[in-house]
Amino acid sequence: PNLARSALIVIDMQNHFFSIAGHIVKRLIPLIELYRERNLPVIFTQHGHLPDDKGSLVRRWGPPGNGSILRYSDDWKLMPELDKLAAHDERLEDKSQYDAFLNTALEERLRARGVTTVVITGTLTNLCCETTAREAFCRDFEVVVLDDGCAAASAKHHRATLENIEFGF
Repeated sequence: PNLARSALIVIDMQNHFFSIAGHIVKRLIPLIELYRERNLPVIFTQHGHLPDDKGSLVRRWGPPGNGSILRYSDDWKLMPELDKLAAHDERLEDKSQYDAFLNTALEERLRARGVTTVVITGTLTNLCCETTAREAFCRDFEVVVLDDGCAAASAKHHRATLENIEFGF
């Protein structure tokens, strides 16, 4: 991986996931600051659904605001320490699938900055981080997933995902 041509992707570090991923916020802040010092892209994704969304994730997790994350709600907002750090142009607020590339401007933003490697952090390791990592690989990006920069609801899911990513991506 070429870290000089990398982007840091901070996936779904939202209030909804605080109980699962709040403990990694303090690890991410110095990394975010390092990327900015080096003038490398940082992108914060925010996963959420509009009230009339009937897509697969809503069918799986429940209606927006009652299972799924309702876009623009308090649960949808970034965790407070990260919300203060995330500049307007670093936010990708229209993510509604596990894959941060699907129906968003993520790839366009990465290509415009000459990014060849994505460094993935955030939550959930085994859902949004993993799906985004796999899709990044399929789009010819080098992929780095940070073990201590991601979180899942269980250690088993976290480890299994990291082993899969290490093996194939």
